[in-house]
Amino acid sequence: MRRSFSRNTGLVGLLLASALLFACDGSTGPAGPAGPPGTAGPPGTPGTPGTPGSAGAISWTAADKINVEVQSLTVPAGGGAPTVTIGLTDDVGFGLKDMPASALRFTLAQLSPGTGGSSSEWQSYITRDSGGIADAQANAEGASSGTFTDNGDGTYTYTFSQALTAYPAGPVFDATKTHRLGLEIRGGAPANNAPYDFVPAGGAPIDTRLIVNNATCNACHDNLGFHGEARFDIEYCVTCHNPYSIDGDSAAEPWGGTVDMKQMVHKIHYGENLSNGYFVIGFRNTLHDYSDVVFPQDVRNCTTCHQESDTTIPQASNWRQVQNRESCGSCHDWIDWDGSENDPDQLHFGGLVFLDDMDCVTCHGEDSDLNDGAWRVTEVHRQPNIEAQSAFEFEIVDIIDTNVGDFTTVQYRVNNPDTGVPWDLLNDAEWTTCGPARLVVGVAWDTSDYHNNGAATPGLPTSTSAIPCSGGTPQAVAGQTGVFSVTMPVAVPANAGGSLAVTMDGHPAVDIDGVLERIAVTNVVAYAPIGANTLVTRRNAVAIEKCDDCHNQLSMHGNNRTDNIEVCVTCHAPNITDINRRAGQCATEFGTDDNTVDMKVMIHALHAFDYTEEAYEACGFAFPSGGTPHTFDFIYPGKLNNCEGCHVEDGFYPVDPAEVLGTTVDANDVATPTDDVVVSPNSAVCSSCHVSDLAANHMLQNGGDFSATKDADSNLVSSGVETCQLCHGPGASADTGEVHGVGDFQFN
Repeated sequence: MRRSFSRNTGLVGLLLASALLFACDGSTGPAGPAGPPGTAGPPGTPGTPGTPGSAGAISWTAADKINVEVQSLTVPAGGGAPTVTIGLTDDVGFGLKDMPASALRFTLAQLSPGTGGSSSEWQSYITRDSGGIADAQANAEGASSGTFTDNGDGTYTYTFSQALTAYPAGPVFDATKTHRLGLEIRGGAPANNAPYDFVPAGGAPIDTRLIVNNATCNACHDNLGFHGEARFDIEYCVTCHNPYSIDGDSAAEPWGGTVDMKQMVHKIHYGENLSNGYFVIGFRNTLHDYSDVVFPQDVRNCTTCHQESDTTIPQASNWRQVQNRESCGSCHDWIDWDGSENDPDQLHFGGLVFLDDMDCVTCHGEDSDLNDGAWRVTEVHRQPNIEAQSAFEFEIVDIIDTNVGDFTTVQYRVNNPDTGVPWDLLNDAEWTTCGPARLVVGVAWDTSDYHNNGAATPGLPTSTSAIPCSGGTPQAVAGQTGVFSVTMPVAVPANAGGSLAVTMDGHPAVDIDGVLERIAVTNVVAYAPIGANTLVTRRNAVAIEKCDDCHNQLSMHGNNRTDNIEVCVTCHAPNITDINRRAGQCATEFGTDDNTVDMKVMIHALHAFDYTEEAYEACGFAFPSGGTPHTFDFIYPGKLNNCEGCHVEDGFYPVDPAEVLGTTVDANDVATPTDDVVVSPNSAVCSSCHVSDLAANHMLQNGGDFSATKDADSNLVSSGVETCQLCHGPGASADTGEVHGVGDFQFN
């Protein structure tokens, strides 16, 4: 039975197998579902990396900006002709080829440590004749002079025209001293100067000389560029502007034609204070006269340029630590150091004669105790009036009664951060010495654009003295230490909408070396809604920090108005001209036709003289009678088209003419504001710089008005509506930022 079963099973298997075979010839059934993926196998062995591709090179004329890097520099033993390789790239990283030798120039100088108490100094190998004096002036060597090779990949190799030992007026070559190569590129896009320090014998430079940096200069000058805007970098400038280089055309002048950086820069900035003036005869006999330059802050503030807190400036402390005749004599230019003038009045104090700088430290050094240390450089350049400011801080505590018809009351105090105890404004001598002491609280309206309608003086804020001097009647506020209050003499008028501003300005009288001086204190402002209105603070398109980049501390009107633009604009408002000052001396000098003092026009106009060649004139506070004439014909030190030199980001775009008042340019009858001649707001601003008839016609064609009037509420009455924003607004076809090149300040 068991065997029979076994045979039957085998037969069945055979039949099944046969059936399966025959089934291959039948129709295919539907595919079954895909099974799950199998386990991944191990990764294969990586292939051999290929050769990296080249970024490629494009024509140097295609770049908007040229980035230069010194890749190598070698000097043959004994001071042979150096060979340098540089790389040029655009901002994308493409190499820049095909630059001709005629576009490239090099400088090369050696740094020697100071001797005889003097500072270290650069000396250029490359020189030229100047004013008939052979090899008197440092120069640059064009790449056509030596051996120039375009490597075709954005790199270039240049071998100087001669050995370092062969330049006729160069320094005695020392392979162990620090050397500096600099370069400039002309005829293409802006290029950096790529200053490169090296030691011919090898190793890193040990000796350095960096007194100021580019950022320090450009705080005022934006993008300091000279000699055709090809020289940007201070480290490059000093390779030529050093003690061994003179302007031969002015060599007979008292300063001996110096163009040494440490003398030239001091003389330029001290301009109007110099006894002997200063000028340079530049390229193609161009006269550069700096004798009338006005430094826009206290000249004793050495740390404006010499910023020791900046760790990238290793010799920033030289101004106080390395005393020498050249630096000191650049400002104190009346001193006859060696007695050669035979005039005892020109000798150094005490009748002393100096043939070197060794003895300067005796009186002026950091550790000098002569005259109780009063002759140390740091003491001689002290600014005690600035130091005194730390003891004074204005504070507006509260604003009360701001409805229409209310006589607004302001609570305030003057804090003393040095002691932590507020000043007693009724008893402390600093505030009770009338004449030198002044403290005023003002109220202006409204914050959308100050018109100050209804004030005692048309266009100006209402104000009152906040100390007994000048008739002030402050009242001590019970329960609050050092807090006083005053009430405005004029009520908030019915046409004062929106919000109001409260300001606090003035100065204490402080004894400085036996003289009572006005100490500038930063003004403060606070805002409050008028009635039930929503609080709206004043727009502010300008950053005071940017003003202070040049001015250090902007203090005007006898140290009354200090470092707060929001306070300035409450008076320098659209309705204001100098008509009330057009009398006496000022009328004689300028005539009786008034001029606007509106902030947005005045500031542009007084900074734009170099561009417009039209000096802004205004009559100021009476002296001795009538008004004081002010003529602003100075040269703005920055790039005038760099709107963000003063403005906050995007703060330079056209305003909505419906929200900003027009500027009164002719007040006629002050008591009748409706007969004023008014310029529409954007046209007023733009025409302060763009003074041509063509520019004026453009404004007129786009809704500007130069002969508008205003209604009783100071609203513009015009024949058109300005459409400036359509073309000059952000992202528009003639975007103000793009037209002015804002942001195109690239290298320093």
